[in-house]
Amino acid sequence: MASSTTAYIRCPHCGSRMRTHGHVVYSPLTKQLTAACHNPNCLFSAKVSIEISQQIQPSLQPKPEIAAALTR
Repeated sequence: MASSTTAYIRCPHCGSRMRTHGHVVYSPLTKQLTAACHNPNCLFSAKVSIEISQQIQPSLQPKPEIAAALTR
């Protein structure tokens, strides 16, 4: 059985976990989140970009435009 993991972002200043809230979808492969540090002595916030950049396993139900973008 595979172990489950949760992805999270650490503050680059203090190392605390950051919480994300709000997002903007730019494309099916790109999203931008707003993240804020939970450390009350830091309170850093930033925009975080998430991009699907390379496929490892092709979809069994591919959308032609997405498959084309990932094979370039």
